[in-house]
Amino acid sequence: MQQMIGKMARMYPMLIALGFMIVLAAFLIGYTNSQTVGAYFAESKVVRETTLMTQRAAIESVGLWLPPFKFLGIGLILGGIVMALRIIIDNLKGAGQEVLSNLPEGKRPSPPSAPWYGKLMPMVMMLGELIFIAALVVGLRLAGIARSVFASPLPEIDAAGPGSALLNGIQTIHAVEGWLVPLKFFGIATEFLAITMGLATIIYILSAQTKMLDNVLGTGAAR
Repeated sequence: MQQMIGKMARMYPMLIALGFMIVLAAFLIGYTNSQTVGAYFAESKVVRETTLMTQRAAIESVGLWLPPFKFLGIGLILGGIVMALRIIIDNLKGAGQEVLSNLPEGKRPSPPSAPWYGKLMPMVMMLGELIFIAALVVGLRLAGIARSVFASPLPEIDAAGPGSALLNGIQTIHAVEGWLVPLKFFGIATEFLAITMGLATIIYILSAQTKMLDNVLGTGAAR
């Protein structure tokens, strides 16, 4: 399992590049949407509420799925950093084993193994990516509801009664938004936790290898 993760970690440049392209695409989509927003609010209130429903539906829907899309891009960049840390960890372990291979077999100590949090680091990173993907799926679902709701004139939406499809759609949008925003930040926190676990693993391996070499060299000098 760990060997497979180590091989997958070598794709970290692809993760970072893909994340950057998603963030760039989100910027371009947001800029295009801003032009629609500008044209929409350039009209009078009466015109906006009665004849520009298509523009309003597009504005509302993009505002619901674009933030999770941006977070997915950022998450992929952070995931690439986690995988780069995994490469550094593997290289440190390889360098330590190479140094130990120069010692006589009988005096060769066992290399330090990665701590438990180092082994869990890739799984924590993948959990964060799954959170971002789930948030995007939910955002796309809300965007579909928004397109359906805001295809109606605003006076009709304002006059909708309890239990109507329009009011239920608005209720769903606002209710889900209440937990979707914290979910995205939980995903970010998960990625930073994985990065912290990777840095802590590097510190642990460096300290353990330094201590081990000091013991070996000190024993050799004493003899």
